[in-house]
Amino acid sequence: MNWLESNNRRREIENLLMAINYYITMKKTEVSWSDMIAAIDYMKKYSLDFVDALTLQTMKKNNINEIYTNDRDFDRVKWIRRVWK
Repeated sequence: MNWLESNNRRREIENLLMAINYYITMKKTEVSWSDMIAAIDYMKKYSLDFVDALTLQTMKKNNINEIYTNDRDFDRVKWIRRVWK
């Protein structure tokens, strides 16, 4: 979402979210206020922006250690395996 918004493609966000919503076998998770507060620690520890830190917090909470992204910032996190290089 962040990439779409920062690249002036805001209209595509709804389409993306609706497409994801139709994958009924894909687990979707909620983000809580405490997750956002916990993300601050990851911002400091790994020099991440807030969105990346919140992604990391959500992954940790759900025992996920693999991410499909070209964002090299996740390479600083040793317990994450970045798949898309």
